[in-house]
Amino acid sequence: MQQMSITVIIPSYNAETTILETLKSLVSQSQAIAELIVINNNSNDKTPQIIEKYFNENVFDFKYKIINHSRTFGLAESYNEAIFESSSTLIVTLHSDVVLFKDSLEKLIKPFAGDQDYIVASSHIVLHPIEVWLKYNFWGKVYFSRMAGKESNGINGQFDCFKKSALEKIGYFDSENYKTAGEDGDIVFRLKKIGKIADTDAKIIHLHRLDESFSYMDIIRKQMQYSEAQGVNLRRGRIVNFTGIVRAFFREILVISVFIPFVNILGTMIIILYSFLYTKQMYLKYVKDYRIIFLPFLNIFLLFVSFVYSIKGFLVGKQVR
Repeated sequence: MQQMSITVIIPSYNAETTILETLKSLVSQSQAIAELIVINNNSNDKTPQIIEKYFNENVFDFKYKIINHSRTFGLAESYNEAIFESSSTLIVTLHSDVVLFKDSLEKLIKPFAGDQDYIVASSHIVLHPIEVWLKYNFWGKVYFSRMAGKESNGINGQFDCFKKSALEKIGYFDSENYKTAGEDGDIVFRLKKIGKIADTDAKIIHLHRLDESFSYMDIIRKQMQYSEAQGVNLRRGRIVNFTGIVRAFFREILVISVFIPFVNILGTMIIILYSFLYTKQMYLKYVKDYRIIFLPFLNIFLLFVSFVYSIKGFLVGKQVR
């Protein structure tokens, strides 16, 4: 394989329960890296101490840099800051709640070998093992219940590789319009205009948050963020085909159906069914927990949250959360 220099960027915010596992899995990779840049994004837990302790107690054969922010940056802004610091030809983004398999990085950069100049980025496969899901608190289980035991793929920043030259050509990540979500869909849209994004069989495990503080309010906040970002993406022409629109805005479509004559009865029935099926894993595993009675109401409430914040993102044209 042609030798290429690799910089790995790890943005972190309140990642004290996962960042150490992420760092250990990266250091044990079969593929060497040239540089690691870890960003502490104004964490208010023990994340900065864990990062500092790990680097002080170990010796590495790559350069590393720790950037500590005194204010909270958005993901896109953090990525760009680290990209500007890097001198490598390949940029790998790695989230602080991800564990890699030993050959994950090797598989991720494989499409860039040889003379395939048209390859501008590569994506991964994310696993959501049941055994990890079982470690979450109740509301963490609710949030990830629809993904437990499943796989998904694509570029979402969790573990993706980009040619630095391609990022330079398109103007880097859009930190002006995206703060906490949506920057991945935007970067994919723009990269596809100049080259090809390669799918790989590089697998990762997404740990998410393993602490006990995750609550239903976190679920609501995340829905606000993602829906607002989807509205921005629609406004900016990042979602263009019918299938993409239906997939991105099926919640909003359900809400609208309730207000359309002759369709509203069917729409209401679908919403009621959806309110149970969306978190069906919880009913199979947690029938004795009284909080499951509230899940249908939460799921319906989230439909309206999604509707409101999608409209907000579309009208404002940029993400502000």
